[in-house]
Amino acid sequence: MKSHTYKLMGIAALTLALGQSCKDFVDLKSPTVVNRDDYFNRESDITAAVNGMYNSLRGYYGNYFIVAEIPSDNTEANGANLGYADMDQQTWLNNNGYVQSLWLNSYSTISRANIILDKIDGVTMNDNLKNQYKGEALFVRSLMYFQLAQFFGDVPLILKEVKTEAEAYSYQREAVSKIYAQLETDLQTAAEGLPPVHTGTALGRAPKAAAQALLAKMYIATRQFGKAVPVLKAITEAGNFGLLDSYEAVFSATNRNNREIIYSVQYLAAGNGEGSNFCIAFAPFGSGTEVTTGGFPAGSNQGTEDLFNAFETGDLRKNVAIARYPSTNALYTRKFIDRPIASNEGRNNWPVIRYADVLLMYAEALNETGATGEAIKPLNEVRKRAGLGNVADEGQPALRNIIQKERRVELCFEGHRWLDLLRTGSMLQVMRDYKEKYTGVGYLVENYDIKDRNVLYPIPFRERSLNPALSQNEGYD
Repeated sequence: MKSHTYKLMGIAALTLALGQSCKDFVDLKSPTVVNRDDYFNRESDITAAVNGMYNSLRGYYGNYFIVAEIPSDNTEANGANLGYADMDQQTWLNNNGYVQSLWLNSYSTISRANIILDKIDGVTMNDNLKNQYKGEALFVRSLMYFQLAQFFGDVPLILKEVKTEAEAYSYQREAVSKIYAQLETDLQTAAEGLPPVHTGTALGRAPKAAAQALLAKMYIATRQFGKAVPVLKAITEAGNFGLLDSYEAVFSATNRNNREIIYSVQYLAAGNGEGSNFCIAFAPFGSGTEVTTGGFPAGSNQGTEDLFNAFETGDLRKNVAIARYPSTNALYTRKFIDRPIASNEGRNNWPVIRYADVLLMYAEALNETGATGEAIKPLNEVRKRAGLGNVADEGQPALRNIIQKERRVELCFEGHRWLDLLRTGSMLQVMRDYKEKYTGVGYLVENYDIKDRNVLYPIPFRERSLNPALSQNEGYD
């Protein structure tokens, strides 16, 4: 899905400047240069722009684990990954490079979506395809804004193409309530335009259920559980997605875009460096070619003993989710196993939303609306696949804890744990308990600094230097 859209746009800007001085000399268009006025006039231009938007998610999710798993009790840095120490120990400052990249990559992707939404109505093309592309752009933009709001709180809400530097600096932080209100509108519109499923060459694009699931996530994050229930119910009743019989098969590099994957970021292992690198990054440090090939295993996103012990006896997911490398005793995930020919040539996609997540959200929403008896059913579907027994109805508070634990083990290493801790308001207590329990056991846990401010990342130093009017989150410089 590589796109040359933005390279062409840069060339077009240069051409516009040069073209003015040459106009009197000759009035011919170069066959090797794309004029700005000639772009975004055809269906193929919009298709390329949409592909380029998706392409930007590869970089975003390539390091997503650093901001969405490493700070939690699921994973940790190690001696080979001291660059992650600030994220692991929660000692990050406003100049942290990973926080800065999170912000930049989010708004880069948002910019691509905004250009599509601004230009598409001026292009003559099939109405169904136009609505689909609008839906895809709204979904991707909403995904970025939902996670920005979770990570940073109030953020600038930009809904159109920014054409000047002055315009860029005019945007200030908007309340998360306004962000979420926009997401509700956009995701409802997206769901109307997206097809139920994609097939053939369109596999990997966001379907209707992706927009619905993200809408439900927003409702749950904002404690609008009553609104989440019918949205999640609609996904389950549509029958387009479902649990695979084998947990391991969900993550197989040869079984991508299977029935359980509602939306994943696509990586292309075709010898041009557009594949993923998770298999190498997550393999145990020092494991050579025993676990993977194509590069040097980094031991990134190393599992914790606490996560390893969170699995119940007999849980069939455990050997896939988290394994112990005997030589070093290191814990690592086998969800992204592959044997690529080189770095950035892995076939593993990044699962953003899968059906098990939907079932667990459904259970949570039902339980929080008081329908505890009904909530047990989708929860037990997930547990049955794991080879575990049914959960009994022990009341809403008990089931609330069980669901969160189930989310932890089912979705571990997939970038859900940190945001789950934040939205449930449990991060500070969970991580302070973790520090007390594992000091001297986990990797440099004694250095953890769990401040109240850590429920949000700081607005990056670079952004506030460029735009001093941007306010900072409480507790940061």
